[in-house]
Amino acid sequence: MNQTLALVAALAWPLPMIAALYFVARTKALKLRVIWAVLAFVGVGAFWMKPATGEWGFVPFAINILGPGAANGLLKATFPAGAVLSLIMVYFARRKAKAAG
Repeated sequence: MNQTLALVAALAWPLPMIAALYFVARTKALKLRVIWAVLAFVGVGAFWMKPATGEWGFVPFAINILGPGAANGLLKATFPAGAVLSLIMVYFARRKAKAAG
């Protein structure tokens, strides 16, 4: 079961990053869109697991750009904090634009 959860985490972290990039690119009201698009690919923390042994760990202060990296025999995941922050900014920019016009 732990290996399945690690695999799901390793495959799921890029989805919010790609979604954030899409919404940032489509939101004309958002200022500094290029910076928010780059920030969408920043992750905080790194979870890793060796599926062969079941050994796992978490590095809470890791700052990851374009994900946690890759290594043979390891599944890695990160929390997409930049994507979450970018999506929040998209929400507020769209809300402000809708209220203004």
